Amino acid sequence: MRKLYRLQLLPALWIGTCAMAQDPQLSQLYAAPMYLNPALTGNTVQDRLALNYRLQWPAIGPGYKTYAVAYDHHSAEMNSGFGGMVMHDRAGTQGLSFTQAAFNYSYEARLNRRHALRGGLRAAYTMRNADWGNVLFADQVIRENAASTIEPMLMQGVSYFDFSAGVVYYTEQLWGGLSVNHLNRPQQSLFLDGNAHLPIRTSAHVGYRFAMDGRRLRYSETTMTLALHYKAQEKWDQMDIGGYVDHQSVSFGLWYRGLPGLKAYKPGYPNDDAVVLLLGYETPYQLKVAYSYDVKVSKLTMKSGGAHEVSVIYEWPKHGKNRKYRSIPCPKF
Repeated sequence: MRKLYRLQLLPALWIGTCAMAQDPQLSQLYAAPMYLNPALTGNTVQDRLALNYRLQWPAIGPGYKTYAVAYDHHSAEMNSGFGGMVMHDRAGTQGLSFTQAAFNYSYEARLNRRHALRGGLRAAYTMRNADWGNVLFADQVIRENAASTIEPMLMQGVSYFDFSAGVVYYTEQLWGGLSVNHLNRPQQSLFLDGNAHLPIRTSAHVGYRFAMDGRRLRYSETTMTLALHYKAQEKWDQMDIGGYVDHQSVSFGLWYRGLPGLKAYKPGYPNDDAVVLLLGYETPYQLKVAYSYDVKVSKLTMKSGGAHEVSVIYEWPKHGKNRKYRSIPCPKF
């Protein structure tokens, strides 16, 4: 959930210190594997192209839009994965935005026939910008709606390098991973002499996949995946818990996001966010398309318009039955 103060008129102090401290999130987290964890780069034997689009809270102004495109490749000879990702996020009427270009690398170590460990790194270059023409500052209100602010040394944008790392352990049915983002805590303040380092974001994710039709997992036409994803950044944290059913070429998913009963943002505001509904389809040509909708259960309610998300993944070439490498058993979406 994006913090509510991003919907309001932003004082310069908030913009310079905390308004951009939280990263965008995707409900279809496994449809953006390189964003979730750099260790998942190249975790399929095929080349993979992924497109993601999210429109959050469309009923509030222009909404909050996130775009991402990613490509990754697995090199069996090097036991490595290579990939690149570009993400753009724009937050509401204030014009707060960022564009990030990243390069990912992963390496797989086979512990034995059934167990493996993957480690990954991400190096990214980020540009953050703000459109001050759409922001009303407190000093403008005090000065009878003055045309411009007198806040000193505001910049239109800032850029920096950003580094992340991750690890994933997996078997044929079970996996667990951990990623740590913003390891170098880059400076992101839009004040010329500001001091606002991007907080470290951690992400832990586990999953278990099993057959529902009595067959062995690799030959099953109906499988279920149960998964949990916990993320934390500074004082903010949240958990996604849910699962997917894959039946032949169709996928159904249901997620809950929040920490009910365990933590509240403040008294009277429980950590509840949304229930996510998902529907996906895979064509005979290995093109996968999924749509999800976030049903808001927080005090923001459905007046916000919820959130729409679309993912498209294409993998090539078509894999054969005999392959030396077994890809990580993460869900399709």
